[in-house]
Amino acid sequence: MLDMYSPEPLTHVFRWIGVAGFVTYVAVYAALCLGVWAGDSLRYFCGNTLAAGLVLISLSAEFNLASALIQSFWIVMGCIAILLRLVRRASDRRADQAAARWHPHEDPPIEPLIPPREAAGRRRPAASGYAGRDRAPTPGTARRRGATATRHYQTGIAE
Repeated sequence: MLDMYSPEPLTHVFRWIGVAGFVTYVAVYAALCLGVWAGDSLRYFCGNTLAAGLVLISLSAEFNLASALIQSFWIVMGCIAILLRLVRRASDRRADQAAARWHPHEDPPIEPLIPPREAAGRRRPAASGYAGRDRAPTPGTARRRGATATRHYQTGIAE
C-alpha cells in the first residue's frame, strides 16, 4: 500500500514531461530551419516558451541549477517577445481601423510616377518628332535591359 505513494512513478512523469519539452524544442527549431515558421513569429516564441516550461517542470524531479537558470531565462525572454508581438499586433489593428474610418468607402488615391526629368520641367519634343510611345526604342536603348530601359521607353525619356 505504501508503494502507491512512493515518488518513483512521479519521477517517471516528470521525466516524460522533460522529454516532451525536448521534442517541442526540436520541433520548433526544425520549423524555423525549414522555413515553416519565421524567427520573429508569435508561434516560434510560444513554442520555445512552452518547451522551456516543460523542461523546467521536469527539473523538479532531478534538479540542475544551470539548466533551471537557462530555462528560466528562455521563459522570461519568450514572454517578453510574445508580449511585444501582441502589442504590435494590437497597434497594427488599431491603425488599420483608424485608416478605415478615415477613408471608409474609397481607396487612397494612387499618384502617378513622375520621371525625374519631367519633375524638373516639361521637355520639348525632339526635332525628329519622336513622341516616345508610338514606336520602338532607338538602337542605343535596345541593348539596355531591365526596368530602367523599360521605364525610359514608356515615359519617352531619351538618354
